[in-house]
Amino acid sequence: MEGREEEAGLVADTNILVSALIKDHSINAKLIKSGYLTVYFPDYGLKEIDRYHDYIKAKRKRSSEHLSLEYAREFIFKSVHVVPLDLYREKMRSAFEIMKDIDEKDAPFLALAMQLGCPVWSNDRHFQRQTTVKVYTTGDIVRLFQQ
Repeated sequence: MEGREEEAGLVADTNILVSALIKDHSINAKLIKSGYLTVYFPDYGLKEIDRYHDYIKAKRKRSSEHLSLEYAREFIFKSVHVVPLDLYREKMRSAFEIMKDIDEKDAPFLALAMQLGCPVWSNDRHFQRQTTVKVYTTGDIVRLFQQ
């Protein structure tokens, strides 16, 4: 992620996409739509986002977002590569072993990052406890673009 000329690939954690879905003009939404990042997301994460549907919708209402959640979801996911399990399945066992004492639900994100050889984008501090792949927070990414 040296400069803006090169696209940087990152596996986004669910919290990044939920944030982008809550507020259309959030920094996460802007980064996803910027074109400077190639954002990957394991298909498993779609189930997590579906579980947060009512929460996201309520937060959008409080933020006075004018677009529908369905439109926002379509808008965000145009810039996200959803990757099917078959493409990272071989890394799932080792990712689960690494994440079992941290947060097992995050194993698919780690497995995909391991498969692609790229970092994870997450604002969850617990992800920093694993040392297999680099983890960037939104703040880290913003600082990299400011250099």
